[in-house]
Formats: sequence, structure tokens, C-alpha cells
Amino acid sequence: MQIRRQMSSNNNNISSTTFWLLLLLVTCLAAASASLIPARSQQHFELLSKVSLEPLNALQPEEDVSYSFRTNLKVNSVWSRAEDQLLEIYFSESSVSTAGKTNKAQLKQRQIDSLPDRPFYIALVKGQPQQLIAHTSRDQSLLNLERAIASLLQLRYSSSSSDNANNELDVSGHCRVRYQMKSSTRIEKTKSDCALWDLRVNYHPEPALCIDQHSEERINYELTPDGALLRANSLETHRLTLAAKPDAGSLVRSELRLQHVALGEEEEPQQLEQPTLQAAIDSLLEWYRVFDLEADVDSVISELKGQTLREQFERSVDQLQLEHIGKSSLALAYAQLLPLARLTKQLQFEELLQSQPKLAAQLMDLLGAVQTGEAHNASFGHFYKGAETTPESLELLEKYLQSLAVGTHPDRSILEHLFDWLQQPLAHNKQASLRDSVLQTLATLTRHSGFDLNDSLLQQIRNHLLEGLANSNEDDTRYIRALQNLRDPQTIDALLQKAMIATHPKLSVASLQALKSFPAQSFSTSHRQLLESIFYQRLQRFDSSARTLALDIFVGMRPSDEQLVQLLDYLASTDRQFEMKSYVLQKLRMLADICPRFRGMFKSALGRRAHINNYNVLAQKGLTTVLTRQLSRWPAFNESLLSIQEVNQGILKRGSVEFLLHAGRAEASSFKLGIYTAGLGAIVGDGDADGDGNDQIPPDDELDSEETVTAGMEISVQGAQLRPLVFFNGQTELMGHVWGGTASEPTPAYQATTLAHDHEHYIVLASGATLHWRVLGARSVDLNGKVGFSLWNRNAQTEIQQNTGSAVVSHLAVGFTYAKLVQDLTLRHEPKLSLQADLDFYSGIKLCMQLQRPEQQLTQSNTRSVYLQSVEKTYAKHLRSTWTHKTAGCTFVLNQKNNEMCNLIFS
Repeated sequence: MQIRRQMSSNNNNISSTTFWLLLLLVTCLAAASASLIPARSQQHFELLSKVSLEPLNALQPEEDVSYSFRTNLKVNSVWSRAEDQLLEIYFSESSVSTAGKTNKAQLKQRQIDSLPDRPFYIALVKGQPQQLIAHTSRDQSLLNLERAIASLLQLRYSSSSSDNANNELDVSGHCRVRYQMKSSTRIEKTKSDCALWDLRVNYHPEPALCIDQHSEERINYELTPDGALLRANSLETHRLTLAAKPDAGSLVRSELRLQHVALGEEEEPQQLEQPTLQAAIDSLLEWYRVFDLEADVDSVISELKGQTLREQFERSVDQLQLEHIGKSSLALAYAQLLPLARLTKQLQFEELLQSQPKLAAQLMDLLGAVQTGEAHNASFGHFYKGAETTPESLELLEKYLQSLAVGTHPDRSILEHLFDWLQQPLAHNKQASLRDSVLQTLATLTRHSGFDLNDSLLQQIRNHLLEGLANSNEDDTRYIRALQNLRDPQTIDALLQKAMIATHPKLSVASLQALKSFPAQSFSTSHRQLLESIFYQRLQRFDSSARTLALDIFVGMRPSDEQLVQLLDYLASTDRQFEMKSYVLQKLRMLADICPRFRGMFKSALGRRAHINNYNVLAQKGLTTVLTRQLSRWPAFNESLLSIQEVNQGILKRGSVEFLLHAGRAEASSFKLGIYTAGLGAIVGDGDADGDGNDQIPPDDELDSEETVTAGMEISVQGAQLRPLVFFNGQTELMGHVWGGTASEPTPAYQATTLAHDHEHYIVLASGATLHWRVLGARSVDLNGKVGFSLWNRNAQTEIQQNTGSAVVSHLAVGFTYAKLVQDLTLRHEPKLSLQADLDFYSGIKLCMQLQRPEQQLTQSNTRSVYLQSVEKTYAKHLRSTWTHKTAGCTFVLNQKNNEMCNLIFS
């Protein structure tokens, strides 16, 4: 009996649940057949549109920076048939307001009297808004607001699994939409991936120099049991930050609320007596136009009014002086000038160049970053005069090209002009360096432009470079470097072939250095096999620099356990190149420190090989160094340094210091300095430091005993390889520098200000307001060095100093005709680095290197503003804040061998 009662109770519960589910379904179906605005009725609503700028960090003090637009809407259903309907809507009693400067409760409110008293219309087909019919004189901002009101009336009661049902078109463009039934009268709508949330004008291809955006919108509907609209409330959030510094950026919230107030006084508004909805719309078109629901950007929000480049440049003259190179003040002025410069015409550029001859170098940096045909024509037109071009003008043109090469969105006309210029015969032999710079810049810009594979200009440039590579002589690396800047996967085979068959080590090294710049996924299994044959010297002997570069490439391709074991076995081989073995071991250890997966493989492989995992094999015998060190961390930028110093016979053969900016797993090279030497062992060395004199196999670097004494510097700015700078070529030039004391005082090697961050895009909010965000960053670099050399004391001292001033300027504006919010965010940073090297070759060779970073400071300034505009009495409010972070200076530990050498030299 007890069991029977329990079963009866369970049946009653199931029946009760089924009843309520059926009731909810019936209610929803009934609501689906009803209109949000009942046919032939008049309804009154209150509309609130609020947009606010909020702190990114919840711990920051929350000060109200927002505006609110309020208006009353009279909604008349003036035509209806079945589920089709035409709504007539009037604005009345409109106002805009914001909180006061000192008291949040003190409201600054302004009445809006300029809104036209003419109505607008919304056409609904099968209950969903399809078109907006508005007066032709309406401004873009007001038109978007009307589209936003229409979009709030888009409500579907069931969400199908089909693609069409999951996508809707409204004021935000095409969006993915999901509905959730909260109750019989409450529905939640979630929007994501809207097309008008990311209208990019410019963007940076490097993820670390780009921006992060997180956007979402939720709309909650409250209906009557009959399905009429009581309330629609949209809450929208856009979080916009720098990818490399997630705590720098903006948080924009937008609320759009439509609240039912009352029924209209008229029992039935006057109807349009037309047989069809289209006929009813056509009857309005004498003074009205039909618009889609998808909004258009209101470009007024981004206009630069009442300013010219010349006026702003003259105000910034003090910050643009030569003594500010390498400081954040110059980088900041540079970034602030760019928006106006991109709107400037050729004639105005030429007038500015004519009036500011002392600042021509800084102007060339600026015009290169502009990347428009107007700036390009002004630069070449002003300085290039064919065979009559002066050496000073050639130097300034090269400076322009170096700045232009960093650009990410150049006008196509610039590439076409540079390519045509290369087809012309050289006007004068002294212009060979300019031709080299044009070649490198053209290749880099082609890569940045992202042309389609079948683009005719891309094919012409690629063929030109490959033909140049095939016809170049043994001393010509121009086309190899250009292919490095192009990074076209279709050129990999040509570069690999050049590395394999080159008769001069210089060409093999240059080819492999070009290949190293390609992404690891560009290489195939056959490419890996060829690279391994270079490193292991299976077919022939190669220069040690070529071997290290080949190693870097195939290790970057994520080696398997078998390939890693093969590398470890090499450490115990009979190869007497201890510098090479030092390079391999330090490279593997560095990768193990960075990658947890590789660390596990490395430890496991070592644990299985006792003949390798011992002091005799793993102890450092060479001076070659491969290391990475952290320069700064959050709350500053996350930056690191990668240093590779390849030593031969105690002398630096090839070295590089690269600065990397990190953003999550992404990283971008901001600056790379490379030094190369050859033949110096004959002057300061005393034989092969690694050999015992009994080995019949010559070291790799003694393959060419007639090697010319040479040294030079290679610079790469944000991945763009510049024309190398040769210090000396031949022993005669070297001795001239030694006896003349050249560069015994700090001498500039590279001075420039270049573009870093370059991002601009629009967002159309659900309220119809337009958001414009522009981020511009600049880096001003002053690289100088000095060298002291004594043949009498048989020692040398070198000091390289890099001073960098960086600035990031973020400008965000959001609003509509009657109100606007603005946020100006500025980041300023001045990282510095110095490298000192002491060489003693009096008795044996001892080399001590010291890498130091002084104290540095990051300053972040933030100004948020509110403007009430186009009203009888305008109003503005500004909130300012500044935040600083200091990082202590330090001397970086290189390795134990270097420590021992330093102790010997300075004992």
C-alpha cells in the first residue's frame, strides 16, 4: 500500500511538471503569434541610452565618466496585415546628461531642441524589423540611433540549429545570436562576433604589437502574457587593450533600455490605407528614404578639426631636436604628429621640408611612417635629383626608406614606384647604397602588404629578386638579404641551393641567415634533411656560422626524440670544434628553459645517455654564448633579450643582441644588432685555440686561409633587415682606424625614430553610437659605440650603448551628435642597455663581456573626458591620472667561463 502511494505521488509530480511545460509552450506559441507592438495601437515608451568609460582594473577608483541620452517615444502602428507591420515613431522631450565634476549626484543635463519633429518608420516582415524609413536630412548619428531602436524589436522565440537561425542582421551588422527562455514572459538574447564590432582601418600583422578585444552584448526582454513589449534592456561591453600590456586600454559599457510607459490616448492611430506593406512604404518616399538595419560609421567621431601638420610640428620643434633622439619625448611627439601627417598633401609636405632643413632627418622618419603616396612623392621629389643628388640628400633618402620599411600598410603606388625605380640604370656609382636600400625596403613592404599569391606585382618583384640572386657575384649579398625581407615560401629552395653550392662562406652564411627569418612551418621534411646535412657536414665542410644557423632552423622545427638524441651524441663526437659544441649545448639548454615540453624531452634523453651526461662532455670548453635574459616584466612591458656570441680563436666572429616584445605566446622582434668579423685571428690570435696541433683536419674557419680582414654591423628593425654597415674591409683600413684612433669617443652607429604600434578601427554600438580607437607607438633609438685598441699593450676595449625612448599613444572616442566620451592614454618608457667587452691578447686570449641595464621607469598617463555638445550650453569634464613603475638596474650573468675570464683580466 505504501509503495502504491509513492508511485501515485511520483505520477502526480510528473503530471504536474508536464502540465507546466505544456503551459509554457502554449504561452510561448501564443506570444509568437502576437506583435511586440499591438496592431492599430499607440504606445508610449521611454528610451535611455547610456555609454560609460570604466577602469580596466576593478581595484582602481571608479569615477563616473559617462553620458546618458533620454527621450520619449510615441509609437503608432499605422499599417498591419497578419505578421507584417509598419510603425511610426516620434521623438519628444529629449535630453542629454552627465555627472558633475565633484559630485556624482549633481547632474549636468541639457535639453535637445534640434531633433526634428518628423517621425521615422520601421517596417516589420513576419514580426521582424527589416527596413528603416527615415527622412533624407537626418544626420548619420541620428540615423544609427533609429536603427538601434528598430534592432531592439528583433526577437525570435525559438532558436533553430540551422546557420540562418543562428545569425541575425541588426544595427551591429551580422551577429551570432543565441536565445534563452527564462520564463513565459522573459527572454535573454546573447550576441557575439558582430561584423561592426571590428571595422579595421589599420592593424599590425605582429600579434605582440596588435590589440586584444573582447566584446559581448546581452539583451533581456520582458513581455506581457499576450506577447506585447514591456521592457527591452541591452547591456554591451567592449574591452580593448594592448596585447603586450593587458592593463593598458579602455573598457566601454553601453546600455540601451526601452521601457513601456503607457498606452496612447488615441484608441487607433490614423492608418495608411494601402493594400500591401511595400505600397505603404512607397507612399512615404517623396520625403523619405529606405535604409537597411545595419549601421554606417559616423566618421565625425574621428575628425581632426582645426589643425594642420605644420602648426603641430612647429609646436613640437623642441622635442624633435637631435639631443632628444633615444628619448621618449621625441617618440611621443612623433606618434602625436602621425594622424595629421596621414591627411597631409604633397605640397604641404614639400613646404614643411623647405622650411625645416635642420630637422630634415626627423622629418624623413616621420614621412616614412606616414606610408601614403603624398608623403612618398614629396620625399623623393624633394631630395632625389638623379645624378645631381648630393651625398646629404642620398643619406636622407636612405633614412626615409629605413623608416618606410617598418610600415605595415603602404600605398600600392609606393611599391610600384620603387620597383620602377629599380628598373632604371644607376644614375651614379655613388648611389649604389641607395639602390640597396630601395631593394630591401621594397622586399619588406611587399611582405607587409599581404598580396594574393597571384598578384602581378608580387610575381614581378619575386622574379626580379630571384634573377638577381642567380646573377649576383660572390661578394653580392643584396638579393639574399632582400629575399630575407620578402620571406616568400616559394624562394626557400633557391636560398637553400645557394647555401649548399656557394663557393664563398659569406654567401652560405647570408643564405642561411635569410632562411632563419622564415616561420618554422614554412619548411618541409626535405628541407630539414638538407639543413641537417649542413650542420653535420655530411656532404662537405661548412663555415661554423653556417652550421649554427642551420642548427637554429631545424631545432626550431620541433625536433623529435630521435633527432634530439642525435644532437646529444654529437656532443661526444670527435669533432674538435669546441665552440660549436658549446653553441649546441647552450642552445638546447636555453630551449629547455623556455619550453616545458622540450625540457622533458631533454632531461629524458640525457638520463638515458651516461656517456654524455657527465662533466667531461657537458662542461663548457668554449667562449661561445647563447642566452636569453628578461629585461622587464609586468607591470612594465614584458621584454626579453636574446644574445648569441659566436667566438672563434678567442675573438668574436659573429654576434647578435635581439630585443623581443612578448604578448602571451606571441613575440615580436623590436630591434636586432649584429656584429660580424673575419680574419682578425691573424692580427690578435696565435693559432687555433681549440686545436692541439696534431689534428690533420683543419678547423671549419681555416678553410680559406686567405680570408680578408673585415668587420661590420647588421641592424634589423622590427624584422626589416637594413643595409649593413661596413667598419673596415682589409688590413690597411683596419690599421688606419687603429693609428687614427677612429671611434675612440662615442660615435653614432644608428639614430632613428620608427613606427611600432599602428592600429585603428571602429565599433558601432548597439545604441547606434560610433566608437573610434587609434593606437600609435614609436621607438626612438640612439645606438652608439666606441673602440679602444692598443697594439703595444695588446688589448682592446669596446663599449656599445643603446638608448631607446618608446611611447604608445591610445586615443578612443565614442558618442553621437549630442555627447562624446574621449580617453587619451599615453605610455612612456626609456629602456637602456650597454655592452662592454675587454679583450686581452698579450699572453693567450682572454675576453670579458659585461651586459648591463640601468634603472628604468614606465610612466602611464590617462585622461578621460566627457563632452555635451550641439546643445545650447556645452559642457566638458576631464579626469586625469598618472601612474609610474620603476625597474631596478642590473648586470646580467652570462656564463661561468665569462666570469673566469673577467676575473683573470681585472685581477
